[in-house]
Amino acid sequence: MLTRNPKAMSSLQILQYSVKWHHMAHKVSSLLDAYSGLLSNESVILAVNSSFVDPLLQFESQLKIIESSFRMLVVMPSLDKIKEMGSSNEDFEDMENLHHNILNIYENILLTLVSKDLYKLQILKEMLVWMSKDSSYLQDRIMVIINKVLRCTVRKVRKYTSVDAPCLGLLAAELSLLCSHEDPSIVQQASLGMCHLLYIAQCQNADIRTNKPTNDKSYSLQFPSSDVEFLPKEFQQDKSKIAQRVGQTLLPSLLTDFVWSLLMKLSSPDDKIASDAASILKFTLEFHAKKVTMVTKIVDAIYRQLCDNNCMKDVMLRVITLLTCTSPKKVIFQLMDYSVPADDTLIQMWQAAGSEASVAPHVLKTILLILKGKPGEMEDTLTQGKRFSLDVTNLMPLAASQALCTFLPLGSYKKAVAQFFPQLLMTLMFQVFYSSELKLTPRDNALYAQDALRVLLNCSGLQQVDITLTKENFWDQLSEELCYCYGVYFIAKTLSEYNFPQFPETLRYLYKLSVEGPRRSEDTVIVVIFLTEVSFVDCEQLCSPFLFLPKFKSKFQFLIFLPLNVGPYQDLRS
Repeated sequence: MLTRNPKAMSSLQILQYSVKWHHMAHKVSSLLDAYSGLLSNESVILAVNSSFVDPLLQFESQLKIIESSFRMLVVMPSLDKIKEMGSSNEDFEDMENLHHNILNIYENILLTLVSKDLYKLQILKEMLVWMSKDSSYLQDRIMVIINKVLRCTVRKVRKYTSVDAPCLGLLAAELSLLCSHEDPSIVQQASLGMCHLLYIAQCQNADIRTNKPTNDKSYSLQFPSSDVEFLPKEFQQDKSKIAQRVGQTLLPSLLTDFVWSLLMKLSSPDDKIASDAASILKFTLEFHAKKVTMVTKIVDAIYRQLCDNNCMKDVMLRVITLLTCTSPKKVIFQLMDYSVPADDTLIQMWQAAGSEASVAPHVLKTILLILKGKPGEMEDTLTQGKRFSLDVTNLMPLAASQALCTFLPLGSYKKAVAQFFPQLLMTLMFQVFYSSELKLTPRDNALYAQDALRVLLNCSGLQQVDITLTKENFWDQLSEELCYCYGVYFIAKTLSEYNFPQFPETLRYLYKLSVEGPRRSEDTVIVVIFLTEVSFVDCEQLCSPFLFLPKFKSKFQFLIFLPLNVGPYQDLRS
């Protein structure tokens, strides 16, 4: 006679002898496993939910138990499979009831957690992530549960005076991808869930909380009396509509989470998910890029992803372009904050950032702002002194000079380059001098500012000036610090001889530099030399009352007496 090992008696076996479905255990044991497991997990979750535990630890412990219950749920056979087992009508009815009870237990657990803390809507997002990692987990019955929880949440938030659900952006990203799923039932549930979620998000807006009317009918979502009336057909397989509505409804921080989540999906091994994420991401930024925060973090993430692999490269570069259109300063500052010299990936990102003519002036203004700094120089907040560092993070001006070699030749920048020619010319003259002071290794001593200066001349119709300077072996000597005063004199003299068309604007800018606030002494030397040389041009021929020569010379008579180190230049002039 066989004897039972007491240790082998499990809670499942005890339950099998105590419930009326035990005679079906050999057919649907997974149902009984799930039922007993969920009952046990429910008691633990509710106990933790009522305890005075740190909220983060509480959430993490509950999430682990929820995941365990979730995995029990997804391995249960469907009702169709149970029916195929050939059970009698009475047995099938019993198993159907058990099946519904199991789903109800899981749903009640989620409702209990979310009703007390909207932060725990994060659990729904985690469930969708689990389903995205394993297609066998993506089941209509799970989506139904998610929708029921969201619908009940909608009813509750309508009574709240304030709503704080920080995970809505991440949850919206997961649901938006399922709105393009191949299974129509999944698409319907995901679209319905999207509408519930957007209503919750809308309740975070002051207009909704204070019951203020809105004139934007396309923006307002009305909560219906039944799911049938709420079928969101506009979301089904329509990525553009999803992007528009999500961008309109989510607050900037939540929309940023939405964009960030989609960006991370671009590296998904599932091509369908990556492709859908790319489409929704582009639409979202085309419509609502100005609402996105944490731009520098996104730019940095794109750089690192492009360095790791080239998957979805075109999409990521398009994201850079769209972000530059709305946040040029943030994008450009981040793109200048990488090591020098720039690698191929960074140059491609520069090209993407410079592809739109509409933001070219803003991009050049930002680069000029960076170029006001001295390479390697850093403010010491303790002593208010200066120090030099060859750490790459302190060499943004070098990166900016190299970036100009990419931006200036772009066709979209032709008009902006003409507009900022004087500022670019003088700023690069300063940078050439600064770079000559840096004691870099031969490998690092790339002449970025000098290269950018040559590109500027060639992009501004002054190719002949560059040719003349090259014939005189000018560029090879310019980087030498001892020859720099002569180099400034020679380039100014050559420009004057060719009567360059940007002369009036350049002279006006030089005048502005000479009379504005204090500058570095070496900057003033460069301005004096350059200004003196170009002043010999017959200003009366330029049809500018401001540049009338006698008036101009009287303005700068005082510069002769400045205590500057211009001795070599004065000897050269004599």
